[in-house]
Amino acid sequence: MESNLTFYLPSSNDKYLAPILKELELEPANNKTLEQWAQTVFTTERTLARRCQQKLGMSFRMWRQRLRFLYSISLLKQDKSIQDIAFSVGYSSVSAFITMFKNIAGVTPDLYRSNTGFKKS
Repeated sequence: MESNLTFYLPSSNDKYLAPILKELELEPANNKTLEQWAQTVFTTERTLARRCQQKLGMSFRMWRQRLRFLYSISLLKQDKSIQDIAFSVGYSSVSAFITMFKNIAGVTPDLYRSNTGFKKS
């Protein structure tokens, strides 16, 4: 497992980003597209993408992926199956979730769970 994992999730008080980030933090499985979010806050997709990069230091996609990763870490502490965790954080396939997790953590969710001493399901 990589020791340089980032458990930091940037935030912003930006008038367009703040309501979106808050909503996603409450519901990480929300799969609205950037275009749909832009309509929700009455701006363009391009403006929203630019604001994400400027205010968060990353793309919207990367921010949401990091949010889901961090939320999945908390779910790994519980006695939940990897499938349940994948669905809880917005993935429709377990393999896509495992791929995302491994790309960030360097190990699969099961291996992460066993390396950290969390319960196994």
